[in-house]
Amino acid sequence: MKKNIITIVIIVIVLAALTYRLVSNVEVAKNKAYIPEISKAVVVKAYEVVKSDFKYEFTYSGSFIPNREIMLIPQSQGEVTGIYFKEGDLVGEGKVLLQVDDAMLQSQLIAAQASFDNARTNYERFKNASTSNGVTKMQVDGNYLQMKTAESQLKQLEIGIKKSKLIAPFRGSITMRNVELGSVVGQSPVARLTDISSLKLEINVPETDIIYFENGKNVTIKSQLYPTEQFQGKVEFISDRGDESHNYLVKIRVDNNSKSKLKAGMYASVTLAKKMSEASLNIPRLALLGSSKKPQVYVVDNGKAILREIVIGRSNGTNIEVLKGIAEGEKVITNGQINLVDSSLITIAP
Repeated sequence: MKKNIITIVIIVIVLAALTYRLVSNVEVAKNKAYIPEISKAVVVKAYEVVKSDFKYEFTYSGSFIPNREIMLIPQSQGEVTGIYFKEGDLVGEGKVLLQVDDAMLQSQLIAAQASFDNARTNYERFKNASTSNGVTKMQVDGNYLQMKTAESQLKQLEIGIKKSKLIAPFRGSITMRNVELGSVVGQSPVARLTDISSLKLEINVPETDIIYFENGKNVTIKSQLYPTEQFQGKVEFISDRGDESHNYLVKIRVDNNSKSKLKAGMYASVTLAKKMSEASLNIPRLALLGSSKKPQVYVVDNGKAILREIVIGRSNGTNIEVLKGIAEGEKVITNGQINLVDSSLITIAP
């Protein structure tokens, strides 16, 4: 019993010590906290609100896609007997990239060529003999059919041999290789050919701003990788159908010569400036307090700083459009707000 009483006493002492320390910390915090003196005038800077032209910018980011890009799949099945490209190679249109074994087709071609030559000779003989009534028209027609059948078989083999070669359909770089000598190819891609002679920047634009984009409109593009450089582009495509979020796909073409640093997959952004049709009230962004959902400013009123809620519109980075809460000619405080509370006395610095 005595032991329990001692334990309880110790616990009470500890709790008392902690309570005292907490109260002491609160008092120290109060002493250190800055409390503006309402009776003392605070020196501030102010801006007179007037109606003026308001320009704002809107920026949308996206990524570059190639001008053209395809997966290369051989049209002929069989063993690969020749590979004439490496990953990263720049290849021209018409270059042979890969050879599939065509030895069997070549041997069949020899026999087909001989059959066609023989059928053509027979047809010519019967055709010439028909002028002297030595053969019937049916015999001539039969030999003509045999010649055309042999010609068809010959053409099919020639096409098969041609398809045994994989040929680059356009100029571009090999950005993927998935084949080795001796492997058997079928219906799977063996390489990827990418053309970045020009690039397309794809961005999603909300319906509120899509009216500012027009086909053929020139725009300035900035790459996140090269923030000090600007690239010129032209709007090439505007989707007629928005997504579930009411965004519309816009594609902007950018020329990309051999000296350019741009590559497919890089991030970039386009910025457009828009001037409002009518002058509007706007204030410096420095005057804004609170959050975007509950914006506030200090308004000068008879030597006092009055905290007032406002309704804001668009921003251009330096100024903010004011829709409600401030009248033209009033002054808002742009510097010194940290020392203010509602109804503080103020002195406006020149």
